[in-house]
Amino acid sequence: MNDSLLMISSFIKKPKEIGAVTPSSKFLTKEIIKYISFKDTKIIIELGPGLGTFTRAILKKANPNTRIFCFEINKNFCRYLNKNISDKRMVLIESGAENITENLKKFGIERVDCIISGLPFRNFPDARKKRILAEVKKCLKEDGKFVLFQYTNGINGILKSYFGKVSRKFVPINVPPSFVYVCEK
Repeated sequence: MNDSLLMISSFIKKPKEIGAVTPSSKFLTKEIIKYISFKDTKIIIELGPGLGTFTRAILKKANPNTRIFCFEINKNFCRYLNKNISDKRMVLIESGAENITENLKKFGIERVDCIISGLPFRNFPDARKKRILAEVKKCLKEDGKFVLFQYTNGINGILKSYFGKVSRKFVPINVPPSFVYVCEK
């Protein structure tokens, strides 16, 4: 099955979990990864890597000793990532974003430099959003960044309740157009 068909079929089966019908554009990818300081970054988390669009872009720019921990709950996407990305810097964790801390402990990691996310937060119940954001804030270094994209702009309030600084940028050349949020403690 090609990439687009896998995305569409996954979306049809679980639209509230997947949140996207096509892979992210190169414009959205560029906007997301520009906030990663590749020179200094050692540990990156990606929440909901899907087909690995951001993962591949990160791996192209990351240092040889940088590790990216990808949290994905969709089994089809996990199989796809394992089959199509063979880079020992990527660690695929078949678990939800609510379990970041628990999973990182297995690798002896407490804090990370950057977290990026494609999770469809607007589709989640408030309790789940809060658990995920608490996990993100807990494991992010003091100078770390949480970079996420959404198709709607209605999550400023909840992000500001967890992070001291939240900025937003509109990326029109994506299907659908997207908002990129950058959150800092």
